[in-house]
Amino acid sequence: MYGKSKGFTLIELLVVIAIIAILAAILFPVFAQAREKARGTSCLSNTKQLGLSVLMYTQDNDEMYPMGCDNGWWAQTWPLTTQPYIKNVNILRCPSDSGGREAGLDWAGPRISYASNGLIKWVNNANRMIGVIGMAQGWIADNVASLGRVGRPADSIMIAEKHDIGNVMWWGPRSMFYSNSVWNALWGCGSIPEGKRAPAAYPNDKAGCVPVVHSGTANFVFCDGHAKAMRPEATNPGWLYDGDAAMLDLNKWDTTRP
Repeated sequence: MYGKSKGFTLIELLVVIAIIAILAAILFPVFAQAREKARGTSCLSNTKQLGLSVLMYTQDNDEMYPMGCDNGWWAQTWPLTTQPYIKNVNILRCPSDSGGREAGLDWAGPRISYASNGLIKWVNNANRMIGVIGMAQGWIADNVASLGRVGRPADSIMIAEKHDIGNVMWWGPRSMFYSNSVWNALWGCGSIPEGKRAPAAYPNDKAGCVPVVHSGTANFVFCDGHAKAMRPEATNPGWLYDGDAAMLDLNKWDTTRP
């Protein structure tokens, strides 16, 4: 006669469940990190392509950078200006940017996850753009930058991640970094990172309006076209108006540095 089969005892079942739970606790964070690593790599590729599209535009425009946004109600933003060189609206969105909506080139435009360096600073009794792609405003001096004006192309930021922009293909002051001050209250967060800030809530912490979503880093593309991941505060360890010349010299958002 065949013996009667025995099932798992309650203790054995609990042991198996406990082992599965332990394995899940170990592996799930690893899987999540792997997914985010893949998203970060895809985002880095996006920034690289955006930077190259801007450089191609400059070659067709007498070595002048595009405007961040033109004057007028239907102001054309830099993502739209460079779109003929990309022909792909999908790279305007970081895979880690979950907000907004996807769309074509309609009046609102697709979700944009990246902003240009249109940093404004009070210099020589005037508001001057010390970035490269900024606003077409009459009260901003030097608001159109040339390739030759950038003193350190490999060490000057052109475009960085900014995940709170929304759908602003046509009118886009928010598709730029422009300040470290009250401008944020007017046009949404446009604050650059500043390494001397005390830790605070977004967007007033050391990272400014740059999202830190890729394992503590964000992706940046520089004026020579190369892209890399960095800690945002490392792009500007000091203050925008720091009296320390050594700290000002480390500000990668100031493209006028000699």
